[in-house]
Amino acid sequence: MVLALVCYSKRALAVSNNSAQFMISPVYSSLQKGDQNSGYYDLVVKKEKTVPIKVKIANLNNRQKLTFLVKVGNAVTTDSGTIEYSNFNSGKLLTSKYKISELAKTPKQKVVVKPGSSKIVLLNLKIPKSDFPGTLAGGVYVERLNNAKTKAKKGIVTRNHFAMTLPILLTKHPKAKRIAKMVLDKVKVTKGPVIKAQLSNVNPVIFGQLMINAKIKPLNQNKTIVQKKVQDYQVAPNSTFNFLISQNSSKLKAGKYTLDILMKSGKRRWHYVKNFEIKTNQAVPLNKRIKLNNLSIIMWIIMIGLILLIIALVIVILIQRRIIKLRK
Repeated sequence: MVLALVCYSKRALAVSNNSAQFMISPVYSSLQKGDQNSGYYDLVVKKEKTVPIKVKIANLNNRQKLTFLVKVGNAVTTDSGTIEYSNFNSGKLLTSKYKISELAKTPKQKVVVKPGSSKIVLLNLKIPKSDFPGTLAGGVYVERLNNAKTKAKKGIVTRNHFAMTLPILLTKHPKAKRIAKMVLDKVKVTKGPVIKAQLSNVNPVIFGQLMINAKIKPLNQNKTIVQKKVQDYQVAPNSTFNFLISQNSSKLKAGKYTLDILMKSGKRRWHYVKNFEIKTNQAVPLNKRIKLNNLSIIMWIIMIGLILLIIALVIVILIQRRIIKLRK
């Protein structure tokens, strides 16, 4: 059994859970921008060489000491359109020159907190000498290591896993105008067929309320055969994610197609058109398409038969009522 608790809310002052038996909260420094009760780190680092990140861990268990793993992760955009602030395998998901996880002087720490007490943990971030535009985003990740075991049925033992995260935002130029820019990198086609659009926020800007409207059309035709529209996606700075458009659709046979994708956030608008091809070994097999088509035909026949049966019954009832009236 796994339970992950992540703080994304700007209004939350602390992250806690009764089952986890601990809570975490940020300890703000003089570098904090704006609201001191935001529930996350929003830091302006103009001339600082090292930035202290302090997190308070409270052990809510009055009988047992708890051990925690504390480390710094990066912010990435998930394929479902949320921001994950504790990613440790960013790889190609981030295109920024600097990553918050790489700025931490101590990559990870183990911390023991006595029963019913709290402890403040210090994490120092080494700020790059060269300038960086926009925002670097990540988070402080706190994981309880001595998690409780739970006996399940049939002798299977499960382990509860508890982790919490507080977001970190770093900027050197808080008053600079930041403009997001979304780009369609490529169309990914895999067996199924599964169609995904690889999308990137190429600028160091964190933003939300992203609308995506994707349409797939046969090449050189205006008829849309597959469409997917979503609202309120959240996007991390300099991040890349895969937007799933279609999965195992019988409408997409082997051939050439055009992806028409529109993205909007506020007044910003990005529109891209890209051609792609579904190869024979990637499309739905012919025998499977025939089965699906046959199933659709059978369903239509059944529905029409039921409708005709209902009409016939209604006619019979009306005729019987008329005969009864005439006899009277």
